[in-house]
Amino acid sequence: MKTLARIYDAVLHGMAVLAGVLMAAMMVTICIDVALRNLGYQSSAHFFTFSEYALLLIPCLGAPWLVREKGHVYVEIVLMYLDADRRRAAMRLIGVLCVAVCLVLAWYGGEVTVMSFVRNDMDVRSLDMPRWMLVGFIPLSFGMMAIEFMRFMVRGENFLGALSSSVGPKAAE
Repeated sequence: MKTLARIYDAVLHGMAVLAGVLMAAMMVTICIDVALRNLGYQSSAHFFTFSEYALLLIPCLGAPWLVREKGHVYVEIVLMYLDADRRRAAMRLIGVLCVAVCLVLAWYGGEVTVMSFVRNDMDVRSLDMPRWMLVGFIPLSFGMMAIEFMRFMVRGENFLGALSSSVGPKAAE
């Protein structure tokens, strides 16, 4: 089981690193594209296609790591005004909803990926690419996010991170 956990962790961290590399590469590509255009040269159509693909892949690759690191965005204003018992109940409900939504999106993304593979759908742009290679990251990402949310819930950990310095009327009590 430890080996499986190490492999999973390596995949999760590898995906996050790849998301960071893609962000940097997209920035460089955009800079080159803008420089070429300003110098009067024709830029490559592949630059635009690469940026479009990267804009899909970056969130898919980085999201599971963000969940693990509690770096995802959430609105805490309602939770700040709840007493401790209601806050725990609300967080359990939020956790169950997060897992459910992630699993539904992973399932649906998996169906889309399989159908794209079976039908041999192609994404035709400046670069022809099998569509399943692009959308296949969606079920992977949402499946891993569901696992991360479940891990927090099984351990009884707060997956939302700390509330803002415990501000609010309940903190003063």
